[in-house]
Amino acid sequence: MNLADITAWANQQQVQTRQRYWITFFVLLASLTATALAVVFSTYTTRHLLNGLQQVVQEQNRLQVEWGQLLLEQSSLVAQGQIEEIAISRLGMEVPAMDKVVVFARD
Repeated sequence: MNLADITAWANQQQVQTRQRYWITFFVLLASLTATALAVVFSTYTTRHLLNGLQQVVQEQNRLQVEWGQLLLEQSSLVAQGQIEEIAISRLGMEVPAMDKVVVFARD
């Protein structure tokens, strides 16, 4: 081997090393870009899901309030039925016939 061959071989090694560095650089750049896009996508998805969760919780709260109101209404209706039952059984009261009902008009 002469000096020209050694110099050409050394230059070829330097070119290959530079190519490896550039390839590594672009692979790292692509990885960094993909990671950044994944973070953006996951943040967007998380916010979207959190908004949906908040809407579901609001709906749950609304339904819970409605359920409480219905329970109150049911208990008042049951109490009314109990009053009627006690009036009939203990006091001997009965619902009057329509011909015995008198309606007074206010002037």
